[in-house]
Amino acid sequence: MIIAFLALLLLHNFLAVPFLVRKKKPWAYAAVTLALLGGFVAYVLLARGGPGPGMPPPMPPEGGFPPPPGGPWEPGGPGGPEGKGPMRPEWFEMILGVLLLAANVGLIYWVQARRSTARIRELEAELQQRDEQPAPATPETMLFRSEGQDVRVEAAQIRYVEGMSEYIKIWLDGAAEPLIVLERLKNLEKQLPAGQFLRVHRSYIVNLARIRATAAGQITLDDGTQIPVGDSYRDKFRKMTIFGKTQ
Repeated sequence: MIIAFLALLLLHNFLAVPFLVRKKKPWAYAAVTLALLGGFVAYVLLARGGPGPGMPPPMPPEGGFPPPPGGPWEPGGPGGPEGKGPMRPEWFEMILGVLLLAANVGLIYWVQARRSTARIRELEAELQQRDEQPAPATPETMLFRSEGQDVRVEAAQIRYVEGMSEYIKIWLDGAAEPLIVLERLKNLEKQLPAGQFLRVHRSYIVNLARIRATAAGQITLDDGTQIPVGDSYRDKFRKMTIFGKTQ
């Protein structure tokens, strides 16, 4: 039975764990885990089952079976008429297998939580290091790190920037999808040309040359995109020359 327990753990780690760790499919992980548990229970029941259909029942010795200690046995439970007695071996093995598999699942989730916590700390340390660095001089051409690649972007191609807590989305001319960069919006605000870009919301920086109209605390860009203007940024936005031209 020890081999069955080891096989259960090995199959769980090789068949179920990849769905949780690499493929990020917890529902598939749960399905494979339950299937393995069901197969283990079926194996235990078959291994501990009674004689097969082709096997004759055990023959009593001459004179019959001796009576159990304490008097004649009366039906009523696995251990006697009051249902007391040791647990049947198959039930003990099934419970032990369930506990062993549950401990393995708990260990896997604990390792995943530790890895996630370590990754979050790495990101926080990287962001803090970037905050402490002085803002570089603003070039006409900017270099961004996105998805493991260095992407060179002309500042004039940026339509607007959207902040998403730990990263930003840079929307460019002619691009259907934004450029995603691990950076904070306040850091990018220092790098963009002050006369060309303006922060109008805690989550948005717009290219002033792309503004087509403004009304009721909202900006409409030349492609129809609507950007909200935050209350704390409204006065600064009104002082810009472009505001008077687009009103």
